[in-house]
Amino acid sequence: MNKKPDSLRFMDVFNMLFGSILLAYGLVAFNTPNDIVPAGLTGIATILYAVARVPIGITLLLGNLFLIFLQARIIGSKSAGKTLFITIVSSIAIDFLMKYSESLKIVTKDPLLACLFGSLICGTGIAMTFKAGGNTGGMDIVSQIMQFKFRIPIGDTLLFGNVLVTVLAGYNFGIEKALYSMIYAFLSSRVIDAVLDGVSIFRTVFIITKEPDVIGWGIIEDLRRGVTSLEGTGIYSGKPVNMLMTAIKRGELNILRQIVYRYDPKAFIIVGDARQVLGQGFSKLEDEVRFDAVEVEQKKIESLEGSNSE
Repeated sequence: MNKKPDSLRFMDVFNMLFGSILLAYGLVAFNTPNDIVPAGLTGIATILYAVARVPIGITLLLGNLFLIFLQARIIGSKSAGKTLFITIVSSIAIDFLMKYSESLKIVTKDPLLACLFGSLICGTGIAMTFKAGGNTGGMDIVSQIMQFKFRIPIGDTLLFGNVLVTVLAGYNFGIEKALYSMIYAFLSSRVIDAVLDGVSIFRTVFIITKEPDVIGWGIIEDLRRGVTSLEGTGIYSGKPVNMLMTAIKRGELNILRQIVYRYDPKAFIIVGDARQVLGQGFSKLEDEVRFDAVEVEQKKIESLEGSNSE
């Protein structure tokens, strides 16, 4: 493999740097002036700023430094190093924009517009840091540690953190702002998914047919896509059935339907969205692998082996 697992690629640095700045801009320009509270540590920092004027960047930096120290000790140093870089850049950018760019603070006074554009910008920034193999700290680190040490699902920890921050937001800013904060959290999560996985342009197709050979070769020859043949049994009829599975691009679906109809008009077709397709004819697997995840899994194995030996 040409890529070195321990080397930081240029795109990783770009994603971490630009993503951190985007996150800072979204918070300063849309969230903070409208009392829209993000989830996790950033939300707590936003509340502290509104109540006691404690700089958001300082709160994020101090809180994340402690959590990053725990992350490095418990999970691994490489992902902690990336999180530290993201934390420093975003903290400096937030306080810089808050202090020197007054015009950014009042882009809109409409909380709904602030939710929409804040979630779009912040969600994109967070997703870019995720693409680089890092994260923005806060509850992301806490959830990783809780899962690693106590086997508590990451989603449960994140849910608890989100509920806690939402309650605090409602107490300090009122129920309406808490509801807007929930809208922001939902929209930003959708933006993160869209940036990380992309809008689904692939389709997974299952074809139950009496003519698997001719249809399969029709797909191979006309679409240049691989096809896998599966054998099954109809539960109601008890008879053996042949099923083909293939992955295609969205624009190829109509051609595939024509191929199937040409050879078996009574075929049964199931079409589903595929977030990502890796392998020959699509994206390369090696381009998508995050080596940080490999390091974390190795740590998990070592931890389990250590606990079993005691």
